[in-house]
Amino acid sequence: PTSHVAIDLVSGEQRMGLVTAGIPHLVVLCENAELVDLTARGPLLRHHPEAGPHGANVNWVSPLGSGLWRYRTFERGVEGETLACGTGAVATAILLLTWGIEMSPVRIRTSSGRDLEVSLERREGSWHPTLRGEGRVVFRGAISDLHIESVSD
Repeated sequence: PTSHVAIDLVSGEQRMGLVTAGIPHLVVLCENAELVDLTARGPLLRHHPEAGPHGANVNWVSPLGSGLWRYRTFERGVEGETLACGTGAVATAILLLTWGIEMSPVRIRTSSGRDLEVSLERREGSWHPTLRGEGRVVFRGAISDLHIESVSD
């Protein structure tokens, strides 16, 4: 479900909505996502009462031209910007379609510089997304010499 939120917009912001795509996301349509001061605006929106009791991720999106959109994410838990967010891309695409300013598939450029394509289909009142983009291993780890202690009464 999507909804309008009663949060005052600041200069450069055009509209805002809340959508749950696994977790809640505030999506802010703005003039230029590159110019948003995420360190200042992110925490205010992430913890705003309209974002729900546990807060929300916040995504700023702006047009790049030729059907490509630029988005940036301030992610809860990280409490800062992340290079990409799959649920954020889906939430952003849902609101762009809901607002009537884009059609599926939606092409989105992440902060990592990689492009994602979000295809959305509406069935039985729900959005069914397909996300396409590059996947790569960014970390490998191993746990060795794991010792577990048991505590009993």
